Formats: sequence, structure tokens, C-alpha cells
Amino acid sequence: MCAQLFAPHLDRVMLNEFCDAEIKWNGRRSCFLLSFDCDFPEDALALPRIAEMLKESGLRASFACVGRWVEEYPDPHSEVIASGSELFNHSYSHPELVNSPSHFVSSRNDFNPRRWADLCRDEKRYEVVRCQEIVQQILSYEMRGFRVPHFGNVDAAEVHALLDEIGLAYSTSQLAPSGPRFGIPYYRGKVLEIPVTSCPKHPFASFDSWHALYARRGWHKQDFLDVLKNRISVCNELGGLTNIYLDPKDSERLEFERIFDLLAISAEECWCPTYIEFAEWWKRSQLPSQESV
Repeated sequence: MCAQLFAPHLDRVMLNEFCDAEIKWNGRRSCFLLSFDCDFPEDALALPRIAEMLKESGLRASFACVGRWVEEYPDPHSEVIASGSELFNHSYSHPELVNSPSHFVSSRNDFNPRRWADLCRDEKRYEVVRCQEIVQQILSYEMRGFRVPHFGNVDAAEVHALLDEIGLAYSTSQLAPSGPRFGIPYYRGKVLEIPVTSCPKHPFASFDSWHALYARRGWHKQDFLDVLKNRISVCNELGGLTNIYLDPKDSERLEFERIFDLLAISAEECWCPTYIEFAEWWKRSQLPSQESV
């Protein structure tokens, strides 16, 4: 309850960081980064429809893919690439992939039960490198970024060092309130961290499908689109960045078409690039906040 009372203040403090930075988002007032976490087989199977909906709306997005599902379901991932959207690395096996019987998650249970934090460095490196190799071998596609599975409690510095060693350009594995400048992207070494936006009403949780539909029986089952509309409006006012992720299998539950229509309508004021487009623009822009931490 205290966190919820504090939420509007913290959200405004984070947005004011963007206002103070006076960032021009590739000529637009704000920036919106839309991504999808393809954690389960059901997410992979939903990809063609999501890719088609995005294309119909004139949008592109970034899809965090799991290597073993690329092995089993290469064609849906190929359709994402063909639509102009981006694939990025979400590990080979997605450690700690939890299938809860209390609501629909997956029809399968052959998942890796280990937590990312419990893996040794060599095991973490294998998860990232193996996923890179699978996507390159099967899809002839080079991914440029990474998101840690269940990133909430990871050591961002360790992740960045690993990605720097492997040669990836960006990470999006940290919640905005945990970053050194809240939600403003920053470099550690050569790796750009693009923090994930926290829920405007629940500042210590990411603004995503799981939070909206399942956490505490669903915080935003009824008002997700309204909260999102307000976030875009405030970002246009203050020059902010929104970075959210959705689960493909939840397309009907969260009415993705309405979300995509909202982003398409906002396009004149709000820039919606893929992560790699954003990372390359950020590097070219030579912004003061690029200094490594």
C-alpha cells in the first residue's frame, strides 16, 4: 500500500529526469520501445499473428527469443524478421521458466528450473552464446542485444561485462528505478543499457503483460490501455522514454490491436524504433548521458 501511495511521486521524479536531460528523440517529443518476451512455446506460435498486426499498423518491435524455441519453431521467428521487426537474445533455455497451474501459461512442463542468479559465469555465457549461435545457424540472423530472464534481481554490472566480452551492443535487463539515472539509458563499457519502464502505479514492478494480467490476480486487467495512454501523454509532455514488453500469447487478453493502433496514432509525436535502431541512434547522438558508469 505504501508503495502505491508513493508511486505517483516516484514516477514523476523519473520522468523529470528526462525533462531535465532535454533529449530530442530523433526529432520527436518522446520515444516508445515496444518489445515481446517469447518465453514459452505458445509465445513462439503466436509470433506470425503479432508480426502481421504490427505490419498492418506500420509498426516494428523487438522480440526477445529463446534459443530452444527457435530450434523447435524456426518459421514463426523467420516471419518476425521478414516483417521488419528485430530478434534479440533472451538466453538459450530461459532458466526458471515457471508454468503456474493457477492460470494459463503453457501446455508443456519441460523447462529449465534453475535460476539465472544461481548459474556460474560460464553457464551464463553458454546461455547467451548458444542462443546467438542457434539463431545465426537456423535463421542466418545476427542478434545485437540481450535481456536477462527474470531480470529483476540480477547484477547489471556482471551482465554488461559478459555482453561486452561477447560483443553485443545493448542490454535491456534493468528496471528503471534501479538505474543510475532512473530510466535514462546509459553505457557500461561498450554496452548500452536501456532500462525497462516500471508501472506508473506500481513503481517497483515492470509495466508488462505478467504484471497486468497475473500478478496479484492482475493489476491492470481492465485498465492497461488507459494507463498506457496516460503514460504516452505524459512522456509527450515531458520528453520521456517508455520501454515495455508484452507476452505474445496474451494478444487477445490485452487487445494488442488497440495498443498498436494507439502507437500508430501517436507516431507524429512519439518515435517507435526497434532496440537496435535506438541503440545506433543513441550512439550517433553523442548525448551527455552516454558517459559510462
